[in-house]
Amino acid sequence: MESAKPVNRNTILSYGGLATPLAMIGYPIAIWLIPFYSEVVGIELQVIATILLIARFTDVITDPILGQLGDSTKTSIGRRKPWIILGVPLMMLAIYKLFIPGAEVTQLYFVLWMMLMYLGSTIIGVPYGAWGAEISQDYHQRSRIVSGREGWTLIGLLISALIPLAIEVSGKGISNGESVSRMFQAVFLFQDFSTTGKMRDILAYMGLGIIMLLPIFAAIAIWKVPDPMPTVEKKIPLGEGLKFAAQNPLLVRILLIIFLVIAGESFRNTLSLWFVRDIIGIETVGASYARYFIAGFIAIPFWLWLGKTIGKHRAFCVTLIGTGSVSFMCFFLEYGDTKAFHILFLLKGACFGGLQFLPASMLADVVDLDSLKTGGRRAGTFFALNGMIAKVSSMIAVWAAAMLIAAFGFTPGVENSDSAMLALRVFYCLGCAAFFLPALFLTWTYPLTKEKHEELRMELENQKDQNTI
Repeated sequence: MESAKPVNRNTILSYGGLATPLAMIGYPIAIWLIPFYSEVVGIELQVIATILLIARFTDVITDPILGQLGDSTKTSIGRRKPWIILGVPLMMLAIYKLFIPGAEVTQLYFVLWMMLMYLGSTIIGVPYGAWGAEISQDYHQRSRIVSGREGWTLIGLLISALIPLAIEVSGKGISNGESVSRMFQAVFLFQDFSTTGKMRDILAYMGLGIIMLLPIFAAIAIWKVPDPMPTVEKKIPLGEGLKFAAQNPLLVRILLIIFLVIAGESFRNTLSLWFVRDIIGIETVGASYARYFIAGFIAIPFWLWLGKTIGKHRAFCVTLIGTGSVSFMCFFLEYGDTKAFHILFLLKGACFGGLQFLPASMLADVVDLDSLKTGGRRAGTFFALNGMIAKVSSMIAVWAAAMLIAAFGFTPGVENSDSAMLALRVFYCLGCAAFFLPALFLTWTYPLTKEKHEELRMELENQKDQNTI
């Protein structure tokens, strides 16, 4: 089979840019939202965990529906773009209400806007992921597209880390120039600054950043990136499509891997701010995550090269081993071991780059196997399943992490007992192992290599030629 025509770099950049504001949503929800609503708003940790579980559950139901609708959509501008246009204003409104709440916030208010925010995320995220799988059919071109998108993701995460950092180092009587100087000191000289009482401002400014950037990057992607209609046009009903998906062993495996990895990361992220601040003693959390995402961004070319050299699945195994090892070593750190933590966190950040884009690229390859078996082209359904699995794993892990530390007596924002702090340490450092070890086994024996995928593409090309005769 001839090599596929390389995808234009401007197309990759324009497509990937939308990942920046989407990533800016994920970071504060993972790291800041639960501490804000528990410590500042005053909602009990167990209640927040239950609300998030309910909100995520309703969102999960919409994913396969949106995937099927997206695969069936036909318009003059494509089948993915109309859904993104619909989702952007809903997301902007929900982010405003959730990140910049008034003085009085009820539990009903919180659950309502969480549900609407997740709905907006589904309407944008499902077609966006499927769109990336359809820009090119080539194994390595997909890696370029996905790695480009994840590069923008890391830029968004970096912006999200710099916003709280800017708030953390600023204050009354501090000039803009001095604030910038403090940011550099915090990131590159590991200097710590007091952040007491600034969490409301941190969340508000992150929300405003998302609201400004989301429509800009969405417009660029819609304007610049083609939204190709697949050449295989056989329609597969949703029920039949899910049946085919369940019978696809590679899809089941990659979705199980994604479930386990996202669960492990979500479990740890829920506890991250409290571990960094209360166990290690670092107040300037934004600086730690700024370095983390810088390391992840710098490492993407390495993971792309490693995926080409030893295969995507083996490269992904390296990220799992690295991430798990760093978490295990953090268990032995004591209060004040900031330098050791910074080094370990940088190493984990470098692994984060591979952890982000390699599974998505592997999933895109599995779409071809489904096309060969069913005659359909259902990237939307596949990425909807991916989104649904990711959300199920995330909601279970976040709920479990919050409920577990609460059960052991941990209360956010107050001085906790030694037993509560030990529980926080154990769950943060060792909890992910329960998810990563089975994921590592499933990934190491993953059978869809580059050579196998090329054979699969040849069969698809032959099938297409036979259909045109």
